Amino acid sequence: MNLETIYVIVDSKFGKHIAEWAESKKIETITTQQRNSELSNLVDGVVVFHENHNFRKEDLETQDFLNENNKVVHKVDLNGTLSATNSNFIMWLDRNKPKTLLFLADDNVIKNSNLPLFLEGVSLD
Repeated sequence: MNLETIYVIVDSKFGKHIAEWAESKKIETITTQQRNSELSNLVDGVVVFHENHNFRKEDLETQDFLNENNKVVHKVDLNGTLSATNSNFIMWLDRNKPKTLLFLADDNVIKNSNLPLFLEGVSLD
């Protein structure tokens, strides 16, 4: 994998959780404001973590903005089948080869017991 940098939203519990995981994978993490008009210049795509298709309005708006700017989008349903969710994510990374991604989620997602299992199953080698 060529993933080098993950952007997360500043002062986000989810972002802090992802930053800790990314550090263990030796991936740089940078914080940003959600309403950053420069995001389309900073990232190659966005990954939106959710539970049963419950999205924050801000995350949907950011996803739509990036999609309109020809950035790839992937959604991770943490309540789905983990093996399929992991496989789909890895295939998406292989196909799109992003170097920089924005990770989005509601802060409550960190309470989902499947989040650490999902992240543990992500092999970036």
